[in-house]
Amino acid sequence: MLKAISLAVILLTLPISSNAHKKNGEYHFVIKRGDTLSKYFNKLGLSHKLLVDLISANSDNKKLNNLTIGNKLTIKIDKNGDFDYLSYELNNNKTINIFKNNPSANKDWGKGRVKGSKIVIKNSLYADGKNKVDKKILDEVTKALSWDLDFGADLHKGDKFYIASKDNRLEAVIYVGKSKRIEAFHFEGAYYDRYGNSLSKSFLRAPLKYKRISSGFQLRRYHPILKTYRPHRAVDYAADYGTKVVSTADGIVSFKGRKGPLGKAVMIKHGPDYETVYAHLSKYARGIKKSKKVKRGQVIGYVGSTGRSTGPHLHYELRYKGKRKNPLTYKLPKSSKITKDKLWSFRAKVNSILSIL
Repeated sequence: MLKAISLAVILLTLPISSNAHKKNGEYHFVIKRGDTLSKYFNKLGLSHKLLVDLISANSDNKKLNNLTIGNKLTIKIDKNGDFDYLSYELNNNKTINIFKNNPSANKDWGKGRVKGSKIVIKNSLYADGKNKVDKKILDEVTKALSWDLDFGADLHKGDKFYIASKDNRLEAVIYVGKSKRIEAFHFEGAYYDRYGNSLSKSFLRAPLKYKRISSGFQLRRYHPILKTYRPHRAVDYAADYGTKVVSTADGIVSFKGRKGPLGKAVMIKHGPDYETVYAHLSKYARGIKKSKKVKRGQVIGYVGSTGRSTGPHLHYELRYKGKRKNPLTYKLPKSSKITKDKLWSFRAKVNSILSIL
């Protein structure tokens, strides 16, 4: 009995393979000649009975009886040394995923539970998609992609949307255009790319280097030109003439031009809910125009005193769903990543969805 135990210990302490690496409990393999799943299970201390149970769970899993040289295999072991998850990439860009508590999950995702739809643009997303998916799903598609896609200017005939939905809820969408591809996967109330990076973008607190705040956000302010009390739902930053003004977040220019008392102004949409306004500019940065995509920190213009203004400063507004908010106190969204303890579950979902789209 002692010899058997010692043998098991020696087996578990041997190097797994020169073609493998381990990270966060995940063993990543590239299949070599003569490799079998049984071989990997043995080296990881997993039982033959478990292997048989997993492979026999459905017809897709039986493909694991014959591994292909060069393909990638990932096996995750939990903190107790037990099997947690397996992922094997097939040659046709699909993936077999086997879960500890649901070894047939890969099959369930592809048949019945998740619906895959394809929309090819001829007119617009809503016009071309209304007979394929519910409007609620199309609304979510717009919400998920609007940080990176201008649905008015970016869409062209022939562009494609691949949509995965379940129980009338968007699970994932992949947009494929002539020059770009955007992916969004739903996970715990938010949307992420396939690597677990949030599609929502974080904001800078201020859009320029300023001397002082000359006028804050207030519902009753004495206007120095109009000589009357009026709401001031913005923040005025006093700065030298010509100071660079930057976009406070990634977005798409929704307006550029003169806007009455605001003078020369730029307005930028940030996702489905947010918009920022930059006014009294002296001039615009080169290349800034409507539907232009801008990055957080990108120069969009320069401080001036155009419009109704008593001196050089920037009038800055933050709008949430059309309502102006105090930029100094409003709780802004932050860009985030899937936490390490949930990353594996997210990857499993991504792989499962990609296997049916």
